[in-house]
Amino acid sequence: MSRVVVVLGMHRSGTSALTRGLHVLGVDSGGRLLPAIHGVNDKGFWEDADIGALNIQLMSSLGHTWDSLASIEPSILTASQAEPFLDRACAIVEEKTHGVPAFAIKDPRMSRLLPFWREVFQRLQLSASCVIALRNPLAVASSLERRDGFDVVKSVYLWLLHMHRAVDDSQGLPRLIVPYDDLLTYPYE
Repeated sequence: MSRVVVVLGMHRSGTSALTRGLHVLGVDSGGRLLPAIHGVNDKGFWEDADIGALNIQLMSSLGHTWDSLASIEPSILTASQAEPFLDRACAIVEEKTHGVPAFAIKDPRMSRLLPFWREVFQRLQLSASCVIALRNPLAVASSLERRDGFDVVKSVYLWLLHMHRAVDDSQGLPRLIVPYDDLLTYPYE
């Protein structure tokens, strides 16, 4: 049985650094990673392009974007609205985990879509665990202001939506919360 390590957290919270660390430890990240963008994520996002594209389409079908302030109720993600995406998601994950003992899935949208993905993992009989990136919401807001021009209130509310869903929807799975400052200060630990 393959293991899936889902990296959860708000954008600009260290999810890329965490996923890169998992890769260094031997956890596969896939062969179709989003490229690095100078000045945004110089060392790469460590996000699988196929999973990211599916997440964007799923959120769009529900009337959301990554920065929508409305909550996505978990029941919607397991309802008939999400059903058309399940077969495709299963095919993508099955292909990426084939012959791989551990596979990391990182896309900040995962924090808001985890109930959908838990269904995928269950259908594929994959063992899932979560690593949650935790960064001070004001530091996230400052980063989002520089990158996207978002005001502090929007950014903090987005942080709360992502973190609430990450913590609530990962219940029952093995999980680890990694503070951003600790990750940067003590990366080997």
